[in-house]
Amino acid sequence: MSKKIFVVEDDADLSEAIQLILNEEGYQTVASYQKNSIKGVILHMPDLVLVDNKLTDGFGSELCAAIKLHPLTSHIPVILISGYADLADIAAACGADAYLNKPFELTTLIELVSRYLKKAA
Repeated sequence: MSKKIFVVEDDADLSEAIQLILNEEGYQTVASYQKNSIKGVILHMPDLVLVDNKLTDGFGSELCAAIKLHPLTSHIPVILISGYADLADIAAACGADAYLNKPFELTTLIELVSRYLKKAA
């Protein structure tokens, strides 16, 4: 059974590109365009969450913190992505397992996802 990744990215083109790449790598993806997706995370129970920090309805770091505080989802690895210069500090503050600065190489994304899915297994 393939690993499921929940992608939260409000840029539809980038979300589609990320999903396409991850699907080609054999992962199943589910997308959301809003940070209010803790319900979506619980509904889909993914193996990993990939979330942009700057969303139209708030910040991915808020979703990350909610995931890490919820007893049903606290074990799920979260990778925060953003163009913010202080992304490392933001990721540490919300409990993200990793972060990825935009723009990023697709190979770096694939390697990071693979590494955290192996840790979660």
